[in-house]
Amino acid sequence: MPIHGNIIQYDEKQHGLAMRLWQGCPTIAVTRGGRLFAGWYSGGSREPSVMNYNLLVESRDGGLTWSKPLFIIEGLPQKNIQVLDIQLWMDPLERLWVCWVQRDWTIRLDKPGHLSTWAVLCGSPDAEKLAFSEPVYLADGFLRCQPTALSDGRWLFCAYNWLHDSYAYYETSDEGRSFQTCKAGKRLGKPNFDESMILERRDGSLWMLARTVGIGQLAESISADGGRTWSGAFATTIPTPSTRFFLKRLKSGRVLLVNNHSSTVRNCMTAFLSEDDGRTWPHSLLLDPRETSYPDVAEDANGALYIVWDRGRTTFKEILIARISEEDILAGRLVDYASYQGHLIAKAPTPHINPEAEEIKARDKLWLDEIQKTAYP
Repeated sequence: MPIHGNIIQYDEKQHGLAMRLWQGCPTIAVTRGGRLFAGWYSGGSREPSVMNYNLLVESRDGGLTWSKPLFIIEGLPQKNIQVLDIQLWMDPLERLWVCWVQRDWTIRLDKPGHLSTWAVLCGSPDAEKLAFSEPVYLADGFLRCQPTALSDGRWLFCAYNWLHDSYAYYETSDEGRSFQTCKAGKRLGKPNFDESMILERRDGSLWMLARTVGIGQLAESISADGGRTWSGAFATTIPTPSTRFFLKRLKSGRVLLVNNHSSTVRNCMTAFLSEDDGRTWPHSLLLDPRETSYPDVAEDANGALYIVWDRGRTTFKEILIARISEEDILAGRLVDYASYQGHLIAKAPTPHINPEAEEIKARDKLWLDEIQKTAYP
């Protein structure tokens, strides 16, 4: 593919496993033809770092083996622009969106432009030779979750910011050619990492679930008029230890929720199914009892569910995947012969063996010290 702007070729010496002091926050997409794409976040010594980058890989055998990164999305250190999380999405037109967030450290947190979402698109993701568009700016805000396509043709991208006290998202009515910034309900608790997802219920209402901080349950906000007005947020009975979750209606009509089933610790990654638009969750399958985070899900044309998450971003440094079916969740155990759990996509060395680790940490510290002097004028 052509390389544009801050999208560069993968370099084993610079971006290989041995150079990753940490990695996490994965995302996944699957094409109509069954090709899987996964991406995640790494670079530098930690989050945040001006040396952070995103990477994109592919699998053509159902997630059992994965390619080297197809390309790298890096920040612009000379401009104090940090690259943040990657998010993949297959839109209703079967185009692959590779979205990411940029953070401009020269702009205050509470000012427009501090956070912005960008994307490249691939119109034929099943082609032997992939072709992506040039990077395009979508809107201000921090996108960490998959968008939602509504039945009326609108697409909703939940991207939070720190500009006001309401949950933020933006929508497009023209298949991604233009975007409008919108507000949902007033936040529950203090604003922080307000990752949210929206489900269109069978009665036409929109149900937003959102991450909270220090509350122990997901928040919800509801719109009965297509998003023109929203209720203020209030706590659900769904536990969360303050982390990302996943929510989506499946091809069967059931609703899938994947989250850390705990109010305090990022463990017990679990898949739940609801038959009544999220009012109850009678079916569940424990995916990983260990400390894990940040699930993302893709459903293929045959209904198989591919779920990714991370484990120990700075310790175990694992990116993991499961392939399960709704039948597995209904049974509470793996019953599908093609299902698997906890398969590694990537694992960086631990303990770390990179002789340049201390230099990377020193560069990050120097950058953070300088940012404290110059950022947020």
